[in-house]
Amino acid sequence: MQDLEITMPGALWDWLAAHYAQPNSIRLITWKAHHPGKYVSRDAVLDALLAHGWIDGRRFVVDDDRTAQLLAPRQQQAWSQSYKGRVAKLQSEGRMHPAGDAAVAAGHASGLWDFFADVDALIVPPDLAAGSNLAKWEAYAPSYRRNVLRW
Repeated sequence: MQDLEITMPGALWDWLAAHYAQPNSIRLITWKAHHPGKYVSRDAVLDALLAHGWIDGRRFVVDDDRTAQLLAPRQQQAWSQSYKGRVAKLQSEGRMHPAGDAAVAAGHASGLWDFFADVDALIVPPDLAAGSNLAKWEAYAPSYRRNVLRW
């Protein structure tokens, strides 16, 4: 697996512009925030990935100064509301690459664009509601409830 270490957001945009069509995953190495001259935010990484039709994966520690994250071309995955909102922003700013537009179109065509709509709205399915303490359920953080509903 290829490692790609970046120290500025533009470097990821440049790499993706040249390699968006490659089928293989890569490990993105980024510097932690205590290195402000080399730090690239999670938001900057997500913007570049979504604009080019890629998706982020698991993050892990490389050392005290860097983290790594698995990145891959987007296959047929459902789209979360946060990613859909980010895509809308990128589109309005004219920053989407044709590969990113193609991934969005594929999501719409497959129905996966709206697959998580009930999850993002935190709608509890009847079978889960029937077997749950809903007062306790509502006390959990929305992010926790979304993860349970996705499962």
